[in-house]
Amino acid sequence: MTTSYSAPGVLQTDFAAAASSASSAATSASSVSTLNTAGMSNDYLERLKTSQVILEKYPDRVPLIVQPSKNDRDAYPIDKSKYITPRDLTMMQLQQIIRKRVRFPPEKALFMFVNNKIFPITSLVGAIYDEHKDADGFLYVTYCQENTFGCM
Repeated sequence: MTTSYSAPGVLQTDFAAAASSASSAATSASSVSTLNTAGMSNDYLERLKTSQVILEKYPDRVPLIVQPSKNDRDAYPIDKSKYITPRDLTMMQLQQIIRKRVRFPPEKALFMFVNNKIFPITSLVGAIYDEHKDADGFLYVTYCQENTFGCM
């Protein structure tokens, strides 16, 4: 596992190593989303397997997918979108990590949404995950930015 944040054990970003050990039977998914006989896409099934492997291997961690909001005109891209975070990480700590990864200017405010809801910064990621995780086992966090000191 590679750590992408300076504090050890706070944030891990490489799912490939975690998923490869238990999903060696599953072939690497193609980028084409095809439907199987049950009507579920291969991408969904692969994400479901990946999240199960992560949760089995790291029961005290939460698999996240962080992405910019589709409604944000000036979306700053994030270099890595998949993360494994501790369950006791607060939303404020997650916001600081995302701010570093995206390299937001200091005059911009960062807003994070889970299922189109903003949570208090003292909320724990593990509690939010338990209530709002997606059917594939990941917690999807979207972010957008806003000018805080007027128009620049």
